[in-house]
Amino acid sequence: MEIGKMIRAQREELKMTQQQLADQLYVTRQTISKWELGKSEPDLISRKNLETILAVRFVEESSSTKKEEGFMKKIQWFAGVVLFGVLFFPLRFLWVMLRRNWEHTLIRFVLVPVSIAFSLWYLHILKDNVFYLFLGLILVAYLITSYYFFSDKKTASN
Repeated sequence: MEIGKMIRAQREELKMTQQQLADQLYVTRQTISKWELGKSEPDLISRKNLETILAVRFVEESSSTKKEEGFMKKIQWFAGVVLFGVLFFPLRFLWVMLRRNWEHTLIRFVLVPVSIAFSLWYLHILKDNVFYLFLGLILVAYLITSYYFFSDKKTASN
């Protein structure tokens, strides 16, 4: 059973309100509510005090459960890397084709912004800090390649 459900069940069994329990633990009623809803967990000191007040023992997760979760996270990470590569391989192919046909205005002013927008839409699904990191990388890569093509034009015209 989750710790929040255990706190609530034992508190209700003892006919205590959240405010009464909060007063005994020197925390706010909202903190008790967050614990019971699973939005946060009590720290070690609060957990020990809860065990004393509610006369209940909170059992830590076994190491085998933690190992299984760690293994699952590794599998998810590996699958994410593979899918990331599979999803962006066509975009890389598209980029090579764009470089060959860069002089076409349709490609430069429609296809490239649409491709960037699609990439950003996909990255927006990820966590915010990852999104901003990739946004910066994409913009830097775009500026560098634009500069590269611009400098090629200057060299060719001389």
